[in-house]
Amino acid sequence: MPAHLSVRHATGLLVLLVACSDRTSPGPAGGNTTRVLLTDDPFPFDRVERVDVYVVSVSGSLTPDTSTAGSVVTMATPNRTIDLLALQNGVTDELGALELPEGVITAVRLTIDTDLSSMTLKDGTVLTGSSTPGIAWQSSAGRPVLNALIHEQIEVPDSGGTVVIDFDVGKAFITPQEIDPASTDDGFIFSPVLRAADGTKTGSITGGVRSAGSPIEDASLRLYLGDPASAENTWSVLGTAHSDAAGGFEFSFVTRSAYWAQFPAQANSTYLVAVDPPAGLPAERVLVPNVTVTAGHETALGTIDLP
Repeated sequence: MPAHLSVRHATGLLVLLVACSDRTSPGPAGGNTTRVLLTDDPFPFDRVERVDVYVVSVSGSLTPDTSTAGSVVTMATPNRTIDLLALQNGVTDELGALELPEGVITAVRLTIDTDLSSMTLKDGTVLTGSSTPGIAWQSSAGRPVLNALIHEQIEVPDSGGTVVIDFDVGKAFITPQEIDPASTDDGFIFSPVLRAADGTKTGSITGGVRSAGSPIEDASLRLYLGDPASAENTWSVLGTAHSDAAGGFEFSFVTRSAYWAQFPAQANSTYLVAVDPPAGLPAERVLVPNVTVTAGHETALGTIDLP
């Protein structure tokens, strides 16, 4: 049943930028503070050094309860460039703070400036919307307002809360080869994938990747939701990640498993983690099924050995 929150007094809203490799899901911030976080899910690290996105503002629709129309409020106006790939291993970036009445956030929007955004490859090449190769921003060119998908309602209680904005870089910047395998274009195509969540209702999945006794860096990981007994092409991809130099990885701010359990269509679904070796490593793919996520807790998968 939707929560009904009456407007009694002002509640603080702290806006942060954070990566999905944070080791714990945050609870409410101190005092009457609600935090807004942006988290990054990685992509081809063997090619890209930086993904610099100019964040103009974060806004949301706030309503006293889910039965009434919300009013649009600006939650942060950072107006600066942020390297999404630097937001790893628990690094956060505070975007701003404000006071809000108690209620429910029913929509979250992120405004970026593509003319001030770029990607830098590991060989030093800088990709922009006007370079060749470059970034095909498509209909998002300019100052687009990007709407975030919300799985579970985001509450703004009187004690403060946490709003996480998950900017999935691994799904938002795709290679032309994903659309046309014959393409020789070395650039990227922008297809915005954003998710917003109540951080107090999320958990994390951690682990390490090894092969032949050594840690594996830049292993590619995908987080799926689906029935382990069904074919992989029936599963939904909810996030991407990669392993660091020590082989460690984390999916942060993952929607709790109990949320999905309430839907009959997801009755047999669990989280699954797929681990693929980096290019050039003679190792095999490993799939870890039946992963459960609990709000406020870390689900540790331990060491995953790639044969």
